[in-house]
Amino acid sequence: MEENVFLVKWYGPFASPEDEKTWEKEQDFKCSLYLLHGMLKGAKTAETYYCGMSTRAVYERLRDKGHHLAEVKNRLNSIYVGTIANVQDLTRWQICVVEKLITAYLAWELGEKQLLNETNFHFPSENVYIINEWYKHYDVDKLWERQPINAPSHIVPDVIASHLRKDGYIDLYGSKKLKKL
Repeated sequence: MEENVFLVKWYGPFASPEDEKTWEKEQDFKCSLYLLHGMLKGAKTAETYYCGMSTRAVYERLRDKGHHLAEVKNRLNSIYVGTIANVQDLTRWQICVVEKLITAYLAWELGEKQLLNETNFHFPSENVYIINEWYKHYDVDKLWERQPINAPSHIVPDVIASHLRKDGYIDLYGSKKLKKL
């Protein structure tokens, strides 16, 4: 079970891919996850989201030809980048399982039509536990206490657990926002 417990430290929001690139190059840790939030061309009010992963630097992934960023680039609200902080030698599989749980949660919470993702709408077929922490990119030691209601940091729970039952169904547990005691 310990191999499926992840602490994701998210940093953002960044207003542009260029801002994210400049910031990421200055860090001494590698980001493997990212969340995009924006509006499609021609959309009046409908916001859209995308959760992605990369084994390279995120800014390199965002430059790939055909990336979903191009669909919202002119109406981009925010970019958040995440690092899985509790795993030393991170594997592609571990990054994928975290992305899969977050994407499945967003599809469940918002509906598939609000996601640019084309896959990963089903929860992982094993127990996965994620703790999300949301940091200000300009002060990497300072947690966000408030975020806009439509921000990915407000939608993705601080704690999310996907538990596979013996009958094959998934139980989802979580806490939207952890509170200081």
